[in-house]
Amino acid sequence: MNGLIALTIVLVVYAVGDIIATKTKAIISMLFVASVVFAVAFWNGLPATIFADSGLQGFAAVTVGLLLVHMGTTIKLSDFIQEWKTVVIVLCSTVAICLGVYFLGQVFIQPEMALIGAPILGGGVVAFLVMSEALASAGDNVIVFGSLVLVVQGVVGFPIASFLCKKEALRLKGEYAAGNITVVKPLEATDGKAKWKIFPETPAAYNGPNYIIAKLALVACLAQWISGLTGGKVNMLVICLILGVLLREIGFLDEGSLTKANGFTFVIGAVLVNVFASLANTTPALVLSMVKPLAIVVVVGLLCCAVVAILVGKIFKQSWYMSFALGVTALFGFPGTFIVPTEVANAVASNEEEKEVILQKILPKMLIAGMVSVSIVSVVAAGIMAGWA
Repeated sequence: MNGLIALTIVLVVYAVGDIIATKTKAIISMLFVASVVFAVAFWNGLPATIFADSGLQGFAAVTVGLLLVHMGTTIKLSDFIQEWKTVVIVLCSTVAICLGVYFLGQVFIQPEMALIGAPILGGGVVAFLVMSEALASAGDNVIVFGSLVLVVQGVVGFPIASFLCKKEALRLKGEYAAGNITVVKPLEATDGKAKWKIFPETPAAYNGPNYIIAKLALVACLAQWISGLTGGKVNMLVICLILGVLLREIGFLDEGSLTKANGFTFVIGAVLVNVFASLANTTPALVLSMVKPLAIVVVVGLLCCAVVAILVGKIFKQSWYMSFALGVTALFGFPGTFIVPTEVANAVASNEEEKEVILQKILPKMLIAGMVSVSIVSVVAAGIMAGWA
């Protein structure tokens, strides 16, 4: 297929997915829409080479490391320290999802499906990339199953989190009416400055997009070298994430580097083709045959998440609604972790003061929870579990 035509088709599908995601307030994600469109198109003759022809697959192969370094630059250690209880709850619940799906899931489904589904359900795209590479020899069906878990998890997790956050918001509203909690101060945006800066700040005139992206590439190369020193036992993408966090804190990298360099949308769009590429090997019968194992993975994962999140939350005197909601963020991450609390606060609050209280108590926790589960724990878990393949 002509390269420009192939690229245009992919971008149009992404655009349609974004429109539907916006219209449904992210309940139906772009990932879900695009997966359905591409699957149906492949079944009706769309060339399986479309992603390679578009040039996106090759671009993704060399930029995925930059994406992980960027993800690291969005993580602030100070926020994690402030919300340490949330971090512990989500850490435990995400690990519970991964281990529960792997050990309990394979009682009902084939071990390879349980292995690939575990970190993906507990995280997202990066976990899929790591596990699909590790399980490439297990066959196309296993990779397809992993992509289905990735597509379905948000559709399941988003409404559950919304219901739980609404319950928590109603509880907070009652507490506020009884005078047990008050508005402390307006939510404030952080200035994004590094707390342990070693590197001097680059003058704005020189800190352009190319300079920012070049630093990301250098860090990705460093991560690749370090991974090589371990013989590949420590996944390069995990190292990219860790270096992104550390080098942002000391001032070498900019916060949200790819976004600041206006490159995030194109890089994530390229990386996502690795998810959709596996759909070229599917048939309607194959997808239907995976409904049962898919349901098992989701149900087992949610049960393990609920039990552990609620138990750990009880230790920290958190309501079970909030604790479970924090655990469920593993299934969708940002921007859902911002959308859910905002929508709930608008729906439940009777005035601006109540809205502020609800947002202060729920929003920071949900944002941190999504970072811990999707950006950190699942990536590390995938890096470890890839060695179990």
